[in-house]
Amino acid sequence: MRILVINGPNLNLLGTREPTIYGAATLAELEGEWRRRASASTASVEAFQSNHEGAIVDAIQGAAGRYNGMIINAGALTHYSYTLRDAVAASNIATVEVHISNIYEREEWRHFSVLSAVCELSIVGRGTDGYLNAIDHLVAIATAPPLTTAYADHSDASLDLRVPSGSGPHPVALLIHGGFWGDIWKRDLMDPTAVALTQHGWATANIEYSRGHGSYGSAVADVETAVQWIGDNAPTHQLDAGRIVAIGHSAGGYLALWLAEQSSAISAAVPLAAVSSLTAISEFRPDDDPAALLLGASRSDAPRLWDQAELTGEPGVPVHMLHGDKDDIVPASHSTAYASLGGADTTATIVEGVDHMELINPCSESWQGLVAALERFRT
Repeated sequence: MRILVINGPNLNLLGTREPTIYGAATLAELEGEWRRRASASTASVEAFQSNHEGAIVDAIQGAAGRYNGMIINAGALTHYSYTLRDAVAASNIATVEVHISNIYEREEWRHFSVLSAVCELSIVGRGTDGYLNAIDHLVAIATAPPLTTAYADHSDASLDLRVPSGSGPHPVALLIHGGFWGDIWKRDLMDPTAVALTQHGWATANIEYSRGHGSYGSAVADVETAVQWIGDNAPTHQLDAGRIVAIGHSAGGYLALWLAEQSSAISAAVPLAAVSSLTAISEFRPDDDPAALLLGASRSDAPRLWDQAELTGEPGVPVHMLHGDKDDIVPASHSTAYASLGGADTTATIVEGVDHMELINPCSESWQGLVAALERFRT
């Protein structure tokens, strides 16, 4: 697979231009990171940058027949260049739009993108890691194209279904991404996990769900509805509705544990670097309290809601938690504390030398820990 990364005006100044917004890495340093990331998946990356709109249009037109995917950060042209929009639309190349900063939290004129409607995915506000996520997404949809469908009637209720070859019914991994319930984090984070697990014989349903301020009620309803969709559509897609394992990462781990405690429709849960206590994560991250974002209020303002949303530590299905001991986003002690609450079949494995994101990276040494945990629940 060949991917073209296009950067527009002023992105040649990365490393010196407002590093508090755009980071300290130079464009050349980033290009090296992109090539290394792509090569891990036997893909290749070529990079192009120009401060001139016409030159970018020429690059897009010249990509046809040469590249399988494009990533574009058009800079300020994003917000008004319908010429670029037309070029992307005419290219028939799967394209991901990337912005280093969160354009929706900056000046009002930056809030609108003319490109997003003609791109497969828009990634904003993840820093320069957004380019790496874009590479992962393009590789995933080329390697194992998903069936994308709605599981409920609102814009965030969609899932990517991948089914392994061979006769079914297949066990199902319900993938729930993390991101502390922030809008900028989407299910593309779990794309590499979805592809790798499908190659290991699991059907994967990689779901989007409600996020943002006060999304608790909608989020838990969404994951429950997604499980119901799997059950309702199991015969059509050769899925085994009796073997649904919820795999949630970080904030998604909280939702996987919620399902384990509240739903009889899943057979097990494998939370990864999970938020397993809203109170504990609130105390650990008081400056950007993710639990308060999820619930839409601080504990002091809504104590009954916080008590209602807190996990009990008594799941009704087997739970095998995995957590890296180098995780500085969600401490590993949170998982061991949950496992000690008395769940009859709840275990926590602390993986040495592993940080927050490695558990969902199939290229990491820790990946086999997830595979091994799932083998227990295959039959």
